[in-house]
Amino acid sequence: MRVLSWLSSQMLVTLAAGVCVLPLSVLAFYSHPALDDFAIGNYLRGRPMADYVAGVYRHTSGRYSASLFSVVIKFFGTHPQAYQALIFGGLSSFVLSLYAVTAGVTGRAKAGSELAVALGSLLTIIALIKFPWPAEGIFWLTGSVAYLYPATLTGVLVALLCWLYGRPSSAHWLQWATAMLLCFLIPGFSEVTALLLPLVYIGAAGALRVPAWRGPWGGLGAAMLLGSLLTLASPAHFAEWHTLGAGHGASALVKAMVLATGGMVYCVVNWLGDGILLLVLLLGLPLAAALAQADTHSSLLHRLTRQPLLWPLLTLAGVWVAFLFCHVASGLAPALRVKNLLYLYFVAGLLLSAYSWASRFEARYVALLVARPVQMGLTGWLLVACLSDHNVHLTHDSIGAGSNTVVQAYRDWLGGSAARYDQQQRARVAFVHTAPSSAAPLRLDPLRERPQTIFYYDISANENLWGNVAYAQFYGCPAVYVSEKDEPR
Repeated sequence: MRVLSWLSSQMLVTLAAGVCVLPLSVLAFYSHPALDDFAIGNYLRGRPMADYVAGVYRHTSGRYSASLFSVVIKFFGTHPQAYQALIFGGLSSFVLSLYAVTAGVTGRAKAGSELAVALGSLLTIIALIKFPWPAEGIFWLTGSVAYLYPATLTGVLVALLCWLYGRPSSAHWLQWATAMLLCFLIPGFSEVTALLLPLVYIGAAGALRVPAWRGPWGGLGAAMLLGSLLTLASPAHFAEWHTLGAGHGASALVKAMVLATGGMVYCVVNWLGDGILLLVLLLGLPLAAALAQADTHSSLLHRLTRQPLLWPLLTLAGVWVAFLFCHVASGLAPALRVKNLLYLYFVAGLLLSAYSWASRFEARYVALLVARPVQMGLTGWLLVACLSDHNVHLTHDSIGAGSNTVVQAYRDWLGGSAARYDQQQRARVAFVHTAPSSAAPLRLDPLRERPQTIFYYDISANENLWGNVAYAQFYGCPAVYVSEKDEPR
């Protein structure tokens, strides 16, 4: 009976993960480029990537890794038809990296492969079910490169470190070199990753009690620190800081700290407010209990979670530091695509914190929480939470609004909004390709469908704005603008 119960639980959580991944995967093939994708694709045509990376680092930002991985946008610029496949590939790679993490964590556990699949499915559910802004984080190629790619590479890094920690005698120098390369690349995707990764390394080094700057683990820390310094101290940032005026940030530090605290609390309350994440964590307790029983002292997860307060503090501190940096550097809260990355960081910290505490529960409490009636009740509650709105203000306009990313994705897909959006975008491209040569601007119809999951923003009514110019240049057509047929020019 225990074996049958375990198999049914594994099948259910894997099925649930598939339910979460399916609509987002389908919507990848209804997605279309944003104006930034056109602009960067235009710029990279015929230009060496090395020149682009150097130019971005000196004049735009310190994101050397994001500019380097923009080679996929260069590929899109040459092969526009590959855009949807690139979006699907980014999403698939991210999901596979989550399974790689659990494979590394359970590598030496009994029934490790079955446990890895179940835990990977749980990670997938938690990562996607409340993903805040998929239009900016998954279905916009430029945003995916800058924010989803580092999350994917972090998963690969964690899986590799779990393997190296559990088998130190079998480790090869090339594997350590790969880990160090990843540690150097990940901070180079954005200023937020440059802030968060060293913070996590400091906490992990303290938990593992490894020499901070000696041996291979010291090499990992040195690579992270170097990457973070290169990103945060780029010439572009100094130039931008100078244009903001003397005293910017420093004179408003107290205000920035207050705003960062409020922003962090607001985000955490919204992520946890409808209870979906907490319900999924409770339903995952059987998996946590199975992992805790199979865990050994050679497990990296076991060593990292011995201090129950470490990860809750690091999680909240990391989100707060990211908010503080954005307020000090720009006077603004983090952009929505940045909050996607902060959500994934929060989820990772939440899972480590939950495991740290759950592994300390007495057996009788664990037995109560994983009892079949309790699990069935939690499952029913989760279904209600997922299929109902989270309308805390009880406003009429918000009744029935999507309560989570997966439900909204199904609405956009099965309701036909994504398909109609796709048809309108394809009709536009066909129109500009067949338009006669003329110096007069082309009028394009506004998009009637704007599915929340995949729509970012559209061409404007001004043909001289950069986005309109980038669109026209990409397709080799006259200037374009968007307006209704009866609107005067």
